[in-house]
Amino acid sequence: MTMNRRDAIRTVAGGAFGLASIPFDAARHRLLGGPESRPHAPRQPEPELLIRGGRVVNADGSRMSDVRIVGERITEMGAGLAPGPDARVIEAAGHLVMPGGIDPHAHLQGSFVDDLTSGTSAALAGGITSVGTFAYGQDGENAVQAMERWLSEVPRSAVGDVFFHASSWPPTSEFAGQMPELAALGQPSHKIFMTRSDFGANRREVIRVLEAARDAGVVTLMHCEDGAILASALERLRAEGRTSLAWYAESRPELAELTATQDATALCAQTGAPMHFVHLSSERALRAARDPAFGDLPLSIETRPLYLYFTEEWLRGPDGPLYVGQPPLRSARDVEAMWGGLRDGRIDMLATDHAPWTRAQKMDPQLDVGRLRPGVSDLRFVRPVLYSEGVAKGRLTPERYVEVTSTAAARAFGLYPDRGVLREGAFGDVMILDPERTHIVDADDDPSNSDYTPFQGWALTGWPIMTVRRGEVVYEDGRVTGRAGSGRPAERRPWGA
Repeated sequence: MTMNRRDAIRTVAGGAFGLASIPFDAARHRLLGGPESRPHAPRQPEPELLIRGGRVVNADGSRMSDVRIVGERITEMGAGLAPGPDARVIEAAGHLVMPGGIDPHAHLQGSFVDDLTSGTSAALAGGITSVGTFAYGQDGENAVQAMERWLSEVPRSAVGDVFFHASSWPPTSEFAGQMPELAALGQPSHKIFMTRSDFGANRREVIRVLEAARDAGVVTLMHCEDGAILASALERLRAEGRTSLAWYAESRPELAELTATQDATALCAQTGAPMHFVHLSSERALRAARDPAFGDLPLSIETRPLYLYFTEEWLRGPDGPLYVGQPPLRSARDVEAMWGGLRDGRIDMLATDHAPWTRAQKMDPQLDVGRLRPGVSDLRFVRPVLYSEGVAKGRLTPERYVEVTSTAAARAFGLYPDRGVLREGAFGDVMILDPERTHIVDADDDPSNSDYTPFQGWALTGWPIMTVRRGEVVYEDGRVTGRAGSGRPAERRPWGA
């Protein structure tokens, strides 16, 4: 029987979906046209890494423990572990040993200045071992073809591990029918932009896609801003001559986010489709998403760093364009609501929405409220800034910090318990953080191709000193040591599996 490429990828995903399991590396080489492993080559012993003397912090608690990693996975945890004969021993006394971060929302393609190499390098430098980005299609590609192309790119260029969200518009029956194929590829998620001008006109088709996604265990990411309200606000500002980016907050009013969030929450309740709301920014939108009238929904929520540390006044300063994101910065009350949601669990996770540009691109004088470059580069600094501003200042416990930067995303996107936790059998994805080390943020420290950071000059307490990805030290001594092409696709289980 001849196995085509798509069938081969399904077989690779077999460990998650109950199919016959084959070693990932051998399968990957076949998919990329590489040679099979030589059948008589002697098997080399797997490398061992022993992290000794640190405090292991998981979402459900912390304890003093050593961590032994053999090959790619954690094989043993406990006190006083003895290293094997060729083990590398890492002394972690006085340090926190945490699961590698998982950022489910980053842009490492298209017109942005980062690709899979620079973006995952920036992530690893900040203690993030797995990054979620988007499998946008080229002309003529359907969603499955685009996903296959992006998956094949990972072992050629990524340094960290990568997973992908599909995206397709309009919501056709063909796309609905591809949901099982996306799940079989180990990438069960896709994104819908409610900002589209024809979202309302395609509402019935959206529901059909949501129902198909539900049946296949595919998570739907929702960008919750109402396109009609945004268009109305922009039209009014243009008529009044208020088109500079100083008026950006007025061009995307909170009401647009609130209305779309209410709508998406109702769609989640009606269809039962698992959803993830991206970059939530306001108190009222949070209340709408967690409205008890809808009961317990299959819904997770993220906020992003911009909404924890900056308010709308920053948009009107001389460097205002540097802080433009979608949605825009909100009020001080909304900032406190985001912190409150992170603390009490109404907001599940912090995700960057990493959208890297250069400073010159962001400050382009030709930009206005209708033509802009939204987003900032923050993969490198999201975890250390949150530790300094959250844990060190008593806003979050270390355990909750691990939850919102790793474990919650692992659970929501089908990576748990292989990732998002330090336990026997999990991948050896680790961040070692020195809670006493201070560091001044500088964009020059960032492997991202972006040349600025909104946190420039911030003095942080707590700094990642080492990142381990699947048992390999890929960041230490202030530099990324992993090689391009050593990353691989992070396979995921369907929702509910």
